[in-house]
Order: sequence, then structure tokens, then C-alpha cells
Amino acid sequence: MTQTALILLALAPAAGVVQPVEAQTTEARPVEAQAQVQQEEPTVVLPDVEVTAARRGVALGGQEPIVSYDAEQIQAFGATNIGELITLLEAQTRSARGGSPVFLVNGRRISGFREIRGIPPEAIERFDVLPEETALSYGYSANQRVVNIVLKADFKSLTASVNVSRPEQGGRTTTASENNVLRIAGSDRWSVDINGTTSNTLFETERDIDRSTTAGGDSELANAYRTLLPKTDELSLSGTYKHDLNDKVGMTLSGSVEDSNSFSYQGLPNVQLTVPGTNPFSPTGQDVNLFSYLDLPGALTRKTDTRTAELGTVFDGYVGDWRWTATGEYSRVETDTTTGRGVDGDALQDLIEGDLTVNPFGDLTDRAVVRPRDTANSVAQTATAELVLNGRPYELPAGDITSTFKVGAGYQSLDSESLRSGVAVDRSQSRNSGSVQANFDLPISNVERGVLPKIGDLSANLNLAYQELSDFGGVSSVGAGLNWSPVERLSFSANYSDEGKAPTVQQLNDPTVSTPNTPVFDFRTGQTVEINRITGGDPNLQAEDRRILKLGVNWQPVSDKDFRLNLAYTRTEADNEISSFPAITPDLEAALPDRFVRDADGNLVSIDARPLNFFKREQQDVQWGFNFSRPFGKPNPAAAGGRGPGGRGGPGGGMMMMGGPGGPGGGGRMRGGRGSGMQPGQGIFNLSLTHTWRVQDEVTIRDGLAPLDLLDGDSISGSGGQSRHEVQLQTGLSRNGVGAFVNANWRSGTTVNGDALGSPDLDFSGRTTVNLFAFADLTQRTSWVERFPFLKGTRIGFGVQNIFDDRVTVTSSDGVTPVNYQRDYLDPQGRVFRINLRKILF
Repeated sequence: MTQTALILLALAPAAGVVQPVEAQTTEARPVEAQAQVQQEEPTVVLPDVEVTAARRGVALGGQEPIVSYDAEQIQAFGATNIGELITLLEAQTRSARGGSPVFLVNGRRISGFREIRGIPPEAIERFDVLPEETALSYGYSANQRVVNIVLKADFKSLTASVNVSRPEQGGRTTTASENNVLRIAGSDRWSVDINGTTSNTLFETERDIDRSTTAGGDSELANAYRTLLPKTDELSLSGTYKHDLNDKVGMTLSGSVEDSNSFSYQGLPNVQLTVPGTNPFSPTGQDVNLFSYLDLPGALTRKTDTRTAELGTVFDGYVGDWRWTATGEYSRVETDTTTGRGVDGDALQDLIEGDLTVNPFGDLTDRAVVRPRDTANSVAQTATAELVLNGRPYELPAGDITSTFKVGAGYQSLDSESLRSGVAVDRSQSRNSGSVQANFDLPISNVERGVLPKIGDLSANLNLAYQELSDFGGVSSVGAGLNWSPVERLSFSANYSDEGKAPTVQQLNDPTVSTPNTPVFDFRTGQTVEINRITGGDPNLQAEDRRILKLGVNWQPVSDKDFRLNLAYTRTEADNEISSFPAITPDLEAALPDRFVRDADGNLVSIDARPLNFFKREQQDVQWGFNFSRPFGKPNPAAAGGRGPGGRGGPGGGMMMMGGPGGPGGGGRMRGGRGSGMQPGQGIFNLSLTHTWRVQDEVTIRDGLAPLDLLDGDSISGSGGQSRHEVQLQTGLSRNGVGAFVNANWRSGTTVNGDALGSPDLDFSGRTTVNLFAFADLTQRTSWVERFPFLKGTRIGFGVQNIFDDRVTVTSSDGVTPVNYQRDYLDPQGRVFRINLRKILF
């Protein structure tokens, strides 16, 4: 893959540095755009002089970032690419409302995450995480935070990375190769990514899994050929091309193809036979029940192949004073699944009854008839198109009204075929959709304009959305909010929304798949049993309605220190919440008896685990945290020109940019921070902490039933109840190319009550995981590079995931730990060591 990437770099056009089109075509832009261009000169921080100008690539909406990282701070994380960086910053980018983040580049919409996933962190000038309300300004819903990545104006690189990880207990090795070619020249950008990942199978026999309490009582045979983690292989190719068609219209094209597959074993097939007393091999002359395993591991395997193709486009420009963005997206995902169903037990029973020469206590493997495999095929296609308009239609005394309008259309289809136990089912469903959305920001008071200055900066927000679905009808959303900044560096926000959401085509129409030999804990009997677990779509799902209230505070106590505090309270009420199938409890079985199948003796045989609607769910949580960074060490002016290869504003040599236009509500009064303030030759230290306190989490499964308190003894997941407290801490430092990053997570323990008479309670311990990654950029070891030139651009890294090998411990009130809650079953890998070798050429 590295050789392929080198060839691609060699074919790259050797264009000179092109200034951004915004800077070249000022005369052709509207007045508003000219004003923006004129402000896009960065600030240069000198020892005694500070010149303030607008930040380049600021997101719309005027919201203050929850956290903002500059180029030096980004380097302290030691990430290989933006995809890995997002994973490391999951605590900051995750919304309490449940949505995944929206991604922008230079304050503009992109064609999809594939467009930026492989870009190296060295190409980042600034990384802003903004609150959910910012998403409204780009035509998204306000249930996802916004990540705005500002790239350097001139950058080129070829990056090849190899990552090998292996758990301390052994048994599984994961090897990943990620390769990227990137060129940024002003407003033009193109990139190519070639990635591959492979992992081998991890079996139960390679871990301490005790199945002696399961059927048959032979733990060795019960463990044989059971996969804890499947064998997986994945290969992907993606590319992006961005170019301005003229002085007013820009274009971005991106596409990707991916092929992934997995293979797993479900154990050895077993049969339960009755040996008649008349059989000459009967030891007692009476009927004998016989449980036997057969050495046919291939009879219970599952293979899944998934092929994905995606294509995205973005066109944006200006019409008068209005900025427009048109996006298009097409994706096709085809999945083939084959599942073994074991052997025909009835045929073996007939054999030992009809042929008295067959010893039923001997090896029956050669006499067994393997059942035909279940198969499932699904093809999901999605095509969407959206047009977003941003502008300022009216001016009020306190400032301009800013508005966002979006119209969209979409098409989805899901065609599935399944063959289960010889019964074929063909299902096909398609959906056409149309949507409209409007968002308005209205300034009420403004200190700089002298409009109600004693109040501070105050603005209001109103947003409306409606979506019509051909197979489901209409769903609507409405929301409103206030943003208030009474003094500099302090802002408050209050937002309320009522959002409708229809089930996806996949949730309605995924093919039905049955997985045999799935271990589950049956609270009714207090035993771990192996069942058939049925998954797929449920065509009877209803639309959910979600009401969200959010109150937030953002405070920067000291203007010249990069220290920010944030606090948010969120209350969510949902009717008909769409959820995956919850954990098995007596309460759940009583509420959904048609989802459970038991035999005449009361033994659990199968579960219908397709998605369902909860009647109601109520949640309240408080999330607070802080972000802090500061430089350390003595400045070295001689290092100003030697660091940060790859373009203007590289690590250590970047220009500090401050200030910026605030949107309605006075967001600009919050943008006076100095950033990290790092000078050439210094190091950078980052520290962030996020604490989530869940005050309420209750679910009512069916109307008329008592709610389940997920914080106090109830559960809807296989990993216990809902942790009341969760803390995430991240800290890192780097200097002269050497750094380390620590990510720590703690969750409080939970309890699941058995409820039914005689049902045991399960206690889930809390968990603390600490991950460490240390790296060294050998380019900065000048003497080494002079002696070994091939070390230039090389970075080596070493990491440990879950340093203290802390895992959830599940204890039953009867003293027995169920099989599927054993330590190695819940977390088969534990402590994992990782080695990374990365080569970047500029």
C-alpha cells in the first residue's frame, strides 16, 4: 500500500502555492463576502504587540466553541489522522442528546466524513467543537455537536502508517495499514486514502471461559470452536477532489469503496437423543437420555460479507448576499450472511432406533446429517440531495437577523432475501422523502451597538422542520432558544425542541437472521442457556417523538489563559422511542411475552430480538467539564523556522489567530482568548475533564406498566443498568516532537434486580480504563537524521490500552457468575499493546 501511495504522490501536479480564491476575487464578491475576506488575515503574536483579526473558517451561528485546539495542541494527542483524533476526542464531540457529530471544513459543509478521515493532523490549523445549536445553521438537527476543522492554506504530504496491536493474553493480532496522499493549495484540495485491516479469530479456549454449568457438563467440548472475536478483513479506497469552478462557485467530489468480511464459529453441534431400553448398547436396559457433541465445527459457522460504495458531491457559492450549499449523496451497501444450523437430531434419533448395530454412545459424526445453511442477502441504497441557503434578510437595531433555509429530497430502498429453516422470505421496501427546514437567529440586545447594553448580548433562535415520508407520513420538529452573554467570556444558553423521528428502512425491513447457540442469562431459572436469537427488521415500528430541554453555561475565567469551563443540563422525554432489543429480565418478558419462546418444561428456547418501541422514556443528566492548556519550557526563537513542515503555520511555527465576528447573541465577545500562547521551542500541555451525572433514566415498556428505573436495579442492555456517573479525563504533552497522551474513563457500577421470586440479582462493578500512547518524531533528532536520512518524517509510537487490565466483574446473588457475564466473555482482550510506525513526507 505504501508503494501505491508513493506512485500517487509522484503523479501529483507540481503546482505552486495558490492563494485562496477568497483572497483573489474580492471584487467579484458581495459586500458581506468582501468584509469577511478583509478580516481573514491572521493575528501575529509578538512579545509586546498583539494584533487582533478574525479567525479564518469560523462556523456560522455565532456560538462559542465548547473547546478549541490550535495546531500545537493537536500535536500533543499523537493521532495518526483525523479519524483517530476524533476517536480520542470522543468525550468532547459526543452530544448528550445522542447524535454523532456534524463535520465542517473551514466552516463549510463537506460531502462526508470519508473526505477528511485520512488527513494527517499536521494539516490542521484549528479544531473547534461547537454546541448542538450550531448544527441548525447548516441544516442539521440540534441533537449533534459540530466539529469545525480549519485546514492550513498550503500543505502537501504523503503519509504511510502501520499499526499492530495484540492483547497481553495473546490469541489475536490486529494489523492496520493507513496511507494518505494530500495536497492543499489555497482553495484547491485533493486526497487519496488506501486502508486495510485484518484480525485473526479469538476462541473461547484461548481465554478462561467456564461452561461446565451448560448443557452436557463438558466444559472442554462446550468451549470448543466458539468464537469470542471473529476473523475480520477490511479493505477500502477513497478519494476527494475540491476545486473552485469560478470566482463564485466551489465544487467537491468524493467517493469510496469498501469490502469487509467476518467469519465466526458458534461451537460444536450437539444432539439430545433417547436410547431405547431395547437397544443392545443401553447400559441399564431402560430408556437413557443422551447428550452428545459432534466433531463438525463447520456446521455452526457464520460468514458475513459486506460491500459498500459511496459517492458525494458539494457545490457552494453566493447569489447576491446569500450563501448557498448544494449537497448530494449516494450509497449502496450489499450484505451476504450465511449461518450454519447444526445437524438433524431427528435423523440421528431415527438411526439409532432403526439400526441396532449403531452404537449411540460412540462417535456419531460420520452418521450425522448437516442441515442446510440459512442465508440472507440485503441491498440497501440511499440517495439524498439538499440545498441550504444562509443569509441576513433583515437588520434590527441589535444586529442582522441571520437565517438558514434547507430543502431536501431523498430515496431509500432495502431489498432482502432470507432462507431460514427452509422457508424463503423476500421483502422489498422503498421510501421517498421530502423535507424543509428553517432556522432564524434574532438579536435582541448588543453591547457594541448600544442596544440595551446593561443586559449584555442577547439573541433568540427559532427553528422549524418538516419531513414527509412516502411509507410513513409526516414528522415535524420545532425548537427555540436563547443565548445570553451578560459580560465578556461568559455565556448562557437555553434551548427546547420537539422532534419527530421515523424508523429507518433498515429497522423496518432488515432480513431476518437466526443465530443458534447464543448464550443468555435466564433470570426466571437463574441459568445460562443457549438459544436461537432472531434479529432483523420489524415492519410494525412507530415514529418516536422526543422533547429536549437544554440549559448551558460556557465560561472563560481569565482572558489570557486557555482555560474554559462548561456546564449543561439536559432533560429528554421520548414517546415511542425506537430501541434495540433490551436485556432479558422478568419484567421484560412479562411486558413482551410474544418475544419469548419456552418449551413445555419452561426452558428458554428462542428470543425475537428485533427492534421495538418503548412506550415512554424520561432522562435527565448534568454534564460539566473544563479544558485547559498551557505552554511550558523556555522559548527558542531559532526553532521558529525549523518546526512544522508541510506548510504555513505548522506545529511550533504557527501564527496565533484571535478575535472573530460574533453572531447574534454576542458570541464575538467570547472570542478574546489567546489560544495556547505557545512560542517556538516550547512544549504544550493539554488537560480536559468531562463528568456526566445522570439524574434520571426511566423506561416504560408498555402503557399501564410501571416504569423501569435504569439507575436503580433495572436494565435494558446486556451490560447492566445505566451508570449514574461517568468521568472522562484526557491529558497530553509534547515538546520537540516527543509526547504522550493519556485517556482515562471511569463508570460507576450498577445492579440488575431479578425481581421474580427466586431470581438472582446481578451486581456489575464499576470500571476504570486508562490508555496511554507515547510517540517520538525522529525528524526532530537532527543528529540521527544526518546519520540515517531515512528517519526524516518518521514517527514511532507505543501504546497500552487498559493499562491496569480493569474489567467489569459481574457477581450473582447466588454466588455464580453466568457464562455470558464472565470477565473474559465481556472483555476478551483486556490489556492491549500497540506499536505504530508512521512515515510522512512533505
